[in-house]
Amino acid sequence: MYSAFFEIIEMGKMIEIRQITDQDLEDIRLINQLNSSNPNKPQNEKEFCLYFYTEYYVKFEKDNCFVAIDADKKETVGYILASKDYKQYISNIVSDFKERARELGFEERFFLETHCFELYGKDYPAHFHIDVKPAYQHEGIGTMLLDAEIRHMKNNGVKGLMLIVGKNKISGNKFYEKHGFKVIDSNDFCYVRGITLI
Repeated sequence: MYSAFFEIIEMGKMIEIRQITDQDLEDIRLINQLNSSNPNKPQNEKEFCLYFYTEYYVKFEKDNCFVAIDADKKETVGYILASKDYKQYISNIVSDFKERARELGFEERFFLETHCFELYGKDYPAHFHIDVKPAYQHEGIGTMLLDAEIRHMKNNGVKGLMLIVGKNKISGNKFYEKHGFKVIDSNDFCYVRGITLI
């Protein structure tokens, strides 16, 4: 079990980083929606995205996921959600959500998004999603969350950590470069970035 730690950041805020619990799901969903590139997406797409980028991890990967809490306000202000084993991730998500994705009209997207890590799974078996509330961005919270995740993955003997990030996400790409995530592949729209941990 990962113990919480506190860090004081700009403007005197005290931020707690701790592992997620089931009770964090609604706050995580809210932050995900606040950061959505299309907050007005149709309900079926919203359900698909919320499961795919938040609910799956709370259901199956709690040990690998962290939240950032503004300790003074007792408010969840960010999260990092991760899977440390690509093969286990595929097994879980296919058995739990493939049929629902089909019902929602996203069978092809489900296949593409679950298998996009497959080519890199040997060297980078872990992947993650990270979000911070807009009002708390650029204050070091993303770094705190990423540092906690990297420490956790190293402590669990995970070989490498990866993510996919849009080429149009300029500040995001700078953030990952600063933290050692190299481009391991790309297409017209996105970069596959990874970092070797052990």
